[in-house]
Amino acid sequence: MAKTKAERDQRGTPRLTASWEAEAALGEEARRVRLANISRTGLMFSTRAPARVPAMMDVRIALPGGEHITLTSSVRHVARRAGSEEVEVGVQFAALDGDAGRALDSALAGLPLSS
Repeated sequence: MAKTKAERDQRGTPRLTASWEAEAALGEEARRVRLANISRTGLMFSTRAPARVPAMMDVRIALPGGEHITLTSSVRHVARRAGSEEVEVGVQFAALDGDAGRALDSALAGLPLSS
């Protein structure tokens, strides 16, 4: 029997639609990116910069209200977008606690589920 989308999704928390700005440290330089979706455990964005699995990166996210948090993340997914020079990059947060965790939880509370 074929698995449902929810069964194929390995995240433990739901993906939420967020078009927030962020900076992703890919190699030696940081690139401005726009998030496609985010959850309590990770996020996805598109970029023209090369990315690979496995890799570690810092992602600095601009939350609504002007606050910024920086999260060390592990690259878990890289795939070229069809008909584009961009790649989709999915990362999992290495650790999320304290002030950063509370700030992210507060920002996630008002976001819609991703389709």
